[in-house]
Amino acid sequence: MKKFQKYLSYVLIAVVTAAAVLLFNSKSGEPTMNGGADGKGSANKGADVASQDKAKGGQGRGGAQGRTLPVSFYIADYEVNTGGLLGLGSLVAKERVDLVSEVSGRVVDIKFREGEFVRRGSILVKLNDDELQAQLKRANFQYGLLREKLERQKILLNKDAVSREDFDQVQTEYNVLAQDIEQLKSKIEKCEVRAPFDGVLGFRGVSLGAYLVPNSKITTLVDIKNMVIEFSIPEKYATSKLIGTIAKFTVQGSTKEYNARVYAMDPELDVKTRSIKFRASYTNSDGTLKPGMSAKVMLATGQNSRSIYVPNESVTSDITGKVVWVIKNGKAESRIVQTGTRTTDKIEVLAGIEKGDTVATTGLMQIRPGMQLKPVSKQ
Repeated sequence: MKKFQKYLSYVLIAVVTAAAVLLFNSKSGEPTMNGGADGKGSANKGADVASQDKAKGGQGRGGAQGRTLPVSFYIADYEVNTGGLLGLGSLVAKERVDLVSEVSGRVVDIKFREGEFVRRGSILVKLNDDELQAQLKRANFQYGLLREKLERQKILLNKDAVSREDFDQVQTEYNVLAQDIEQLKSKIEKCEVRAPFDGVLGFRGVSLGAYLVPNSKITTLVDIKNMVIEFSIPEKYATSKLIGTIAKFTVQGSTKEYNARVYAMDPELDVKTRSIKFRASYTNSDGTLKPGMSAKVMLATGQNSRSIYVPNESVTSDITGKVVWVIKNGKAESRIVQTGTRTTDKIEVLAGIEKGDTVATTGLMQIRPGMQLKPVSKQ
């Protein structure tokens, strides 16, 4: 009996030991099995989470990496501008003057109407010259007496009846009085304000009976027949032979094209705009054009300029200057450019981009540096 109990206790110990070993192996083997079975899935899951975090992070930085913007584009290339330079100018009168009084006096006659055409030398305003006329009459009397006296002195001098000193004194008085008479005539002439050239009069600035002092403005005289167009072109054309060439221009509200001849160039460049000013003359025979009008000027440079041109709408401005958005490897890249002449639909780029660059032309306000761009429509 005791022997049987001893054998049973050995069996129970063995069973418990085996159960403990199995239980231990079961618990320790589960991580190994899970690691082998799910290790790849966990890695994929981690990659997905990282990908989502990266996408969210890209969107958090303004969406430059998170979305693609479809834009129209243009491939920059060299073009030959055979049409000439296009610029803005202004029409000015070749002659314009404010008519003023040179002497003091009361207005006794106004001989012009506002806005009328007058010829050179026409009397416009007459001032009171009664006192000057009286002085001139008196001086003429004295002049006649001195002339007779001088003739007698000459006869006596030839006979040695008077001294040379007495003769010189009479001759001096005679010459001084002659100059006084010329001065009075000049003052009387200045009492009549005349037109210095042919032109159209402006608004009247005086009234009948008004007392004028020197430099009192009477009216304005403008020569509207002979006009001048002032315009500027970039400094790169400063050495071109443009004097004598024809500048075609149009004005606001009209499609008619006019021709003017370039006759002068400013000897100095404008350092702010890096441009040089020209003047062209135009004969405004019918008086259609008016001084102060703006004009679009097309000037033939005498050479076919070969430069890179891009659409006008592709160039924007910010605090750094003029900017063009270039599509580089599918991403937006800003370029600061230097521009030149402008045509009706394109603008010359002197520096900043090269031939073959893909330039965005739409959606420019939405583009940010590094944003994904999708070229969809070529211009």
